[in-house]
Amino acid sequence: MRSLMLVLSLSLAACAGMQGAPDSPPPFATPEASLATPLAYAQSVDLPAGAYRLDPRHASVSFRIRHMNMAWFTARFDTKDATLTLDSADPANSTIIASLDAASVNTGVLNRQGERAFDRQIGNALGAQTAPQITFQSTQILRTGEHTARVNGTLTMNGQTHPLTLDTTFGGAAVDPLRGGNQVLGFSAHGELNRSDWGVTEWGAFTGDTVQIVIEAEFVKAG
Repeated sequence: MRSLMLVLSLSLAACAGMQGAPDSPPPFATPEASLATPLAYAQSVDLPAGAYRLDPRHASVSFRIRHMNMAWFTARFDTKDATLTLDSADPANSTIIASLDAASVNTGVLNRQGERAFDRQIGNALGAQTAPQITFQSTQILRTGEHTARVNGTLTMNGQTHPLTLDTTFGGAAVDPLRGGNQVLGFSAHGELNRSDWGVTEWGAFTGDTVQIVIEAEFVKAG
């Protein structure tokens, strides 16, 4: 199945709590607080354990990059997928695997013929022709608060694999009758990477190396 990332983002399970966090950090911010003191919050969460699948209709993966050291250029990925396995006894033991279609970049920029040639250029720069999928797999989840976590993992893009960290906030949970009466979990995440680490170096004279990632995602309980 074509699919999520980049981020993206979504090793989100670690921070689940029923009400969500009222003071989640803004996009592109880096938390200043150190990791929370162990057992400063309940270790278990009152949510159904097991597999959850990303609802692509209620998810977004966007990125931005500095252009000519002036403004930030923002785009998104349209095709994404992710699976979350929640350990409700200890959310730090949860895992996530996510993927993006590298060719699904959408900048909203059209050429004079109304075509998305710029999107194709960016997709090719990300290695879409030889490595169509960008994937993220969690390796460690460190809870930083009752509703927040730092999710460490590996990001594979352009045929290269390197570490990536996503700072994640649990937004809330609900049983949604419009999605089969299943449990739904919501998360936000953001992270930052240097694209050259993955061999993505096109347009280096005009754009920066740092790429910022923002993810919003809802997961639906499988089965």
